[in-house]
Amino acid sequence: MSSPTTNKAFFLDRDGTINIDTDFVHKPEEWDFCDGAVESIKWMNKRGFKVIVVTNQSGVARGHFELNDVMHLHHHVDDLLSKSGARIDDWYICPYHPEFTDDEKQHRLTDRKPETGMFDKAIRRFNIDPAQSFMAGDKVTDLEPAIELGMTPFYIKSRFHSEEAERWLQDHDLSIFDNLGNVTKQLGREND
Repeated sequence: MSSPTTNKAFFLDRDGTINIDTDFVHKPEEWDFCDGAVESIKWMNKRGFKVIVVTNQSGVARGHFELNDVMHLHHHVDDLLSKSGARIDDWYICPYHPEFTDDEKQHRLTDRKPETGMFDKAIRRFNIDPAQSFMAGDKVTDLEPAIELGMTPFYIKSRFHSEEAERWLQDHDLSIFDNLGNVTKQLGREND
């Protein structure tokens, strides 16, 4: 009996990677794509990647907005991408934060990056091979789970860039990219 075919995936952080991070983005009118994001997602789609967003949304735990607001925003983004011929295959959201999550829900923090919970769920659902997969994000905590799982990480420079992040990137021999478009341009040069 043959084993099921594995898929390759491109995991993406949301705020600061796909959209401009203006703090707790949760309404359609607050959404602005980062430079090159739509074209990059289209590039991933054309090359057979499952495009998976893994996003910490502590604004829910902090009481700034509801989980339904986040889901409504993601439907809006799906519609925008569809009009451009691009798609995200799935969205994984962690609405928890250790300082704002009651004891009853503490176990759910395994979904919160830098933990691997959201990645693990997507890997099981889509039968993803981490060794063939990538992760792009604008924080070290986005990339730590990718490294743990054996994916290739890409760091997007955002307003959260720091000397500490710079040292971590040097320790892991990782480059800094200005945006997702530059990531896929480099991958295109290497693989096309």
